[in-house]
Amino acid sequence: MANSKLTKKEKKAIKQVLSSKKIMIALVSLILIIGIAFGVLYFAFPDTFWGMFGGNPSDPDITNPEGHLKVHFLDVGQGDSIIVQLPDGKNMIIDAGGDSKNNHTTASDKVDADDVILKAINDLKITEFEHMILTHTDADHVDYMDTVLNNYVVKNIYRPAFRSKNEPKTADNSKYAIVSTLTYDNFITAVANEVAVSGAKVHFNIGDFDITGTGYHIDMQCVEEVHYLTSEVGDEPDAKEKNFASPFTVLRYGNVDERIIVFTGDAEGKDKSGGNGGEGYYLNTYRPNYDADVLKAGHHGSATSSSQELLDAIDPEYVVVSAGVENNHDHPRPETVDRLADYTDAKPDDDADGITGYSTRDHGDITLSINTEGVMTWNTVLDITKPLTPAPQSAHSEINPNTHIAILNSVRDQYGMCA
Repeated sequence: MANSKLTKKEKKAIKQVLSSKKIMIALVSLILIIGIAFGVLYFAFPDTFWGMFGGNPSDPDITNPEGHLKVHFLDVGQGDSIIVQLPDGKNMIIDAGGDSKNNHTTASDKVDADDVILKAINDLKITEFEHMILTHTDADHVDYMDTVLNNYVVKNIYRPAFRSKNEPKTADNSKYAIVSTLTYDNFITAVANEVAVSGAKVHFNIGDFDITGTGYHIDMQCVEEVHYLTSEVGDEPDAKEKNFASPFTVLRYGNVDERIIVFTGDAEGKDKSGGNGGEGYYLNTYRPNYDADVLKAGHHGSATSSSQELLDAIDPEYVVVSAGVENNHDHPRPETVDRLADYTDAKPDDDADGITGYSTRDHGDITLSINTEGVMTWNTVLDITKPLTPAPQSAHSEINPNTHIAILNSVRDQYGMCA
């Protein structure tokens, strides 16, 4: 009869197998217990569950997932107001103006532009802005900046160097021309109050500002000081000189697939028919060397906005126009819409050839979302498939410009209307 006793070596091997099985069973059991616990937590206490991971991306209270970028082009009628939710949780607002008679609404009654801006800020759960940029002093950009300052904390304020009519004269600003409008004065008063109450830092839009955050970089490229001096523009700048001072704010986002968004205020090109020449100044001074993804069209899509020179230099894939439904300037102009429609890429890349255009006049509020992989998603309140269209060219565009200017002068002097 064969010997059935196990050797010490065999017994040791069996013990090792049994021990390994026990460890595996223990690990599987532990994983199952953790899985069940997370499942219970997910379904029974979702807020607690997502709170452990920085918030639920689909939760309406989470307006921008961590690490993502969102840009909101608000439908404020004829004007500009842009809110940027940065990937590190900070926020930026560029301009806050508009014309209440020219915005889309979901109800039959018109909604004031300041209500649109405040509602958007509150819906986004924003209580503080790291950066506030006023591109220039016209009412359709500055009108409600004081409202924002009076309702939210603002840490850094970037403003034109032009003085307001009631701004105290100092050694720093005494050489700058004055903009004597009520709307700009209200803004400057609110800025002074924000400095006194919360310690906000104020920066003149002169030269170049580099702002770096986690996952993004903002390069704010402004005009030089000479363009604010009384020796250059006189005691008070005219409409073109104010618009010319608009900075180019270039936002670069992401490390995987960098996306570039360019904000322009009311800068535009220049040709025989006019234009303030801000785009040419930018191209000649800063000589941009990048392939843009998005361009916010300057001056609401005026005839010289988004010039061929600018398009060829920065090669955008998308252009956003902020213009009112029934604005008095015929914005966006047919020649500009045609120029965008006819554009073909000046720089070879992997993106689709040409430009896709959106406008608040056609699409209402426009939101651009970009995730950490660089995927861009566009959402609009109105039909997103509608192409960018020019405004109807009304009869007033044929009025003698001198007569037209004379009619508007008294209003512009007080409120700083955009020309």
